[in-house]
Amino acid sequence: MLFSQLAFMHIILHLLCVIFAFWVLGALNIDGWFKKAETGRIRLFFILLAVLLGSGLSNFIMDFFRLIQEAALLF
Repeated sequence: MLFSQLAFMHIILHLLCVIFAFWVLGALNIDGWFKKAETGRIRLFFILLAVLLGSGLSNFIMDFFRLIQEAALLF
């Protein structure tokens, strides 16, 4: 039961972090790096970069909480 709850929490955290990363990337002016007619590539680049950053952030948060729980066992 505990494992399924952690897996569900990790999935939800992944989705939230990817959405957050996409929102943050929207504030950057990366459109100047691409040609004007390449809107499809720009969108794909944003999505892939958001997934990469969001999953990295999610893994960091999950690892941090796991390490905190394990550190509590030391005392």
